[in-house]
Amino acid sequence: VAQAAEKLSDGICRAMEQYYNKRRTQVHQPLAPNPPPDTVPLKLHAVTYNFALLDGRRITPTSKSKRNSAGSSIIQARIGDKRCAGEIHTIFVHQQPGVQDPTDRLLVAVRWMKRSTWTPLENPKFVWDDYPELGVETWELDQYVDPLSNDPPMIIPLADIHCQLCRGRVTHVSPKLWMTITLDRVRQSPNYIASTNFLHSFLHH
Repeated sequence: VAQAAEKLSDGICRAMEQYYNKRRTQVHQPLAPNPPPDTVPLKLHAVTYNFALLDGRRITPTSKSKRNSAGSSIIQARIGDKRCAGEIHTIFVHQQPGVQDPTDRLLVAVRWMKRSTWTPLENPKFVWDDYPELGVETWELDQYVDPLSNDPPMIIPLADIHCQLCRGRVTHVSPKLWMTITLDRVRQSPNYIASTNFLHSFLHH
């Protein structure tokens, strides 16, 4: 459901400047004292959406959540050769005059989680490696990638999202972790169902 155009946050505006200028310089901030030649001012407003649908599942951005929860905003996307995961903050369409990029597609602003190299088990082998269809991964608890690093970029097309994720907190180990599993459409094999049930019980330990 679309809303009236609203002003984007300063952080998203900076990310939009990077988004449009990733191939060649096309836009500049409206108050830039000496903007590059042949560029246009960045439009600071966009039409935002309360939710979007992915494989029949509703994605609700954290900026529109009524439960003050990341909940259905947690997604996975492949950016280059990296598999990244994060929370969608805003879903929007940005009608920017004077650029070559499409301006009618849905974009998302994502708060990316920081990947962890730890596993919550004493055995160094990650037990869920035997179940690649689960896509189990670990992340530093309550830690996010610096959005100014642009790695991965904060702004991506909605179409670049691969699937939603289920996330749980693992607090009975040190360091504490987030763990995620995919909600991709996979075959509901007995092994998949059993391993998923075990993982859910582990996350709620």
